[in-house]
Amino acid sequence: MRDDTAALELPEIIHRPDLQSRRQRGVFALLSGLGWMLWLYLFLPLSTLLGWAFGSERFQAYVIDSHEHSWASLTVYAVTVLLAGMALLIWAFYNYRRFRYADRRRPPTPLTTERLAASFGVSEAQVEHLQRSRVTTLHHDARGHIVGIEST
Repeated sequence: MRDDTAALELPEIIHRPDLQSRRQRGVFALLSGLGWMLWLYLFLPLSTLLGWAFGSERFQAYVIDSHEHSWASLTVYAVTVLLAGMALLIWAFYNYRRFRYADRRRPPTPLTTERLAASFGVSEAQVEHLQRSRVTTLHHDARGHIVGIEST
């Protein structure tokens, strides 16, 4: 039988990477990267199946087995990959220069009783009553506004 008098206390989730050391952030990034690599590795059979369905043997026939087209094709592929990589690096550098001093990832301002009361259209006393009560029933009108509060 469950004891309802004991309140279940869940820990608050606090995400503050600025309080972590550089080493801790590096280990977290490494583990995240390994997790993503493992996740993508799980989709390898699906990508192989799609390759078979859409003719990946053509790459083998036209690039690997064909000696007259292989170097030209591989050169085109290498240049394409380099250009795409350079475009991504330029874009990353542009974003770094643009946002290097702007920290837009600030935590929200603490929610006060006054702001909460104003957002729900009730009085501050009612908000404080709602915060203290364990079981509450709210009654709404057709537009969704709170019209009645019952606490047990």
